[in-house]
Amino acid sequence: MAAVALAAVVTAVWLDLSTTDAERAAASTGLATPTALPGLLLAAASVVVLLARPRDTVGRILGVVALVWTIDGALDGWISYSLAHDLPGTDFAYWFVARLGALLLTGLVALLLLYPTGRLLPGRWRIAAMVVVGASLALPVALQLAPDSVVLAAGEPVGSTELVAFPWSDAAAEAMLRVTQVVTLGSIVAAVGLVWARHRQAPATERTQLRWLLWAGIMCVLMVLAAVTLSVGGAVTSILLDLAVAALAVSVTIGLLRPGLGDVDALVAWTLTTAVVAAIVVAVDLAVLAAGTALLGDRLDQRDVTLVVLVLAVVVYGPLRAWLGGLVHRVLLGRRSDRYGAVSALAARLETIGTVDEQLPALASAVADTFKVRHVRVEVLTPDGGLLSASHGTPPAEVQEIDIAYQDERVGRLVLPAQGYRSMLSRRDQGLLVDLVRQAAVAIRAGLLAAELQTSRERLVLGREDDRRRIRRDLHDGLGPVLGGVALRLQAAGNAIDTDPGRARELVGLARSEVSDALDDVRRLVHDLRPPALDDLGLEAAVRQQAERVRSEVDLDVSAADVTGLPAAVEVAAYRIVSEALANVVKHADARHVDVRLTGDGCALTVTVADDGRGIGPDVTAGVGLLSLRERAEELGGRCEVLCPESGGTTVRAVLPYGTATRTSPPAEPVRSAR
Repeated sequence: MAAVALAAVVTAVWLDLSTTDAERAAASTGLATPTALPGLLLAAASVVVLLARPRDTVGRILGVVALVWTIDGALDGWISYSLAHDLPGTDFAYWFVARLGALLLTGLVALLLLYPTGRLLPGRWRIAAMVVVGASLALPVALQLAPDSVVLAAGEPVGSTELVAFPWSDAAAEAMLRVTQVVTLGSIVAAVGLVWARHRQAPATERTQLRWLLWAGIMCVLMVLAAVTLSVGGAVTSILLDLAVAALAVSVTIGLLRPGLGDVDALVAWTLTTAVVAAIVVAVDLAVLAAGTALLGDRLDQRDVTLVVLVLAVVVYGPLRAWLGGLVHRVLLGRRSDRYGAVSALAARLETIGTVDEQLPALASAVADTFKVRHVRVEVLTPDGGLLSASHGTPPAEVQEIDIAYQDERVGRLVLPAQGYRSMLSRRDQGLLVDLVRQAAVAIRAGLLAAELQTSRERLVLGREDDRRRIRRDLHDGLGPVLGGVALRLQAAGNAIDTDPGRARELVGLARSEVSDALDDVRRLVHDLRPPALDDLGLEAAVRQQAERVRSEVDLDVSAADVTGLPAAVEVAAYRIVSEALANVVKHADARHVDVRLTGDGCALTVTVADDGRGIGPDVTAGVGLLSLRERAEELGGRCEVLCPESGGTTVRAVLPYGTATRTSPPAEPVRSAR
């Protein structure tokens, strides 16, 4: 295909060089090279597509259109050359150029209907597409049936190009050609409508591909309008046509092979902006020149006209293009091109908002305004497992979800429409969305941490008051009456020493028993405040003592390094975590061996309890025991995770920071399961 197209263009060039203007005028033809060259551009696009995707239907259609186009150009040059040198093939060349060239319109319709998937739209749209294809064939078929007297211009030196002779008048044939011309041109409009229908129901990637086709269509329309407006011909018209076909070839190739190569939305907006501004500048130039001519008459020479045009281009074009470009882009795509402005505006809004309930609507509104989408919903996970959400606009039928993360931790999600050209996010748009979400995630995270801090403070105050009330109740209702009773018994014993020594000894014995019970209550109260073993033995020995209590159930190894001089809160948390983990192992793990390790590094204590038991099933929900491990670690700003390695067993690992070191450890991962 590439060889045939290239050979046709080379032939067209040779024929143009071999014929004179007089010979081309005698044959009523023009230069063949400008006619054939656009086909070579389409052939190049077809080759690139088919090399990457050998069975691509759209690539094959491009190849067929390219062959018809280049051969049509070469045969147009052959007409003048064969007539000048009395060579055969003139009638065939006239037939191909005059009657078969209209198939290019059918190829354009097929390209619109099959791009980019190579398949017609499904369902009821398939029937409509087949009707449109049939309508596109109306003019090529009518040209085959029309007589030479209607198809060919009068006086053209050609024999007969009629394949089938129908007995009808020239008037009827002309009417048929006009009707079929309208039908075929209407099929192009209908094909554009089906492209729009495909865009509305296509997935994201396919919609991006269709946007490249949209840009090519805009470029083709602009080139045609430029040629009509300027009323130029010859080389200028050929150049405009070549630019239009080149835009089509490049955009279709990019859309098929690399649709994410660039920001096609920005390209469409820039093209429309440039076209509108250029039209306004031309209109202003014409108006100024017309007014100057009317006022000054012939006193404006060519130099003055050129100077006026240049001044207007500098004074009007630059400011107008900048203003109109921004306006068009904002109307079509919102403020997504102003990356800094969008992020700074959101930051300014978030600075004036303190609570997460107010930040979420601000984020939803900022995303909707920036990307000009109909609907945005923001959802944020709360520390207690709840969900906060805020919406902007009416929710569509189909949505896409984007996670909101902070330091690799998912804190919520962003919900956007999945359909509509404004919902298409280029790589630049995705970067802007990430910046907006990151800016909001910091504020939302800070708000959540502030709320969590307030809740923690309230919980600490409530816990402290509950402990005080419990201790007061135990002292007042338990230890106080016991000690009061002991005092009364000792007083009674003192009174009975002289009169009844036996009774006195009995009262002293009762007092001794009550004092012993009171000491037990004191030990219980002290143990609830802080395990006595930590003060008596230290953390390592206390953990070993705790391990000895379960050694009859499971074999244990305890190791400790750099665990002296720890803060009291860290010692208590480590001791409680080890105790709870060992209790879980004995109750649920069915393990044979447990490894307990305590490791300090000067800024954090790492507690690890690993067993070789049966692990935790994925269907087991988190229980109070393992949740308490996490809470004890988080109270100190640390983290606790429960893992089930592939080798088996369960590993509880807690990191408890202390000292003046900066705590940069990430937030705790949720406990995946518990016994």
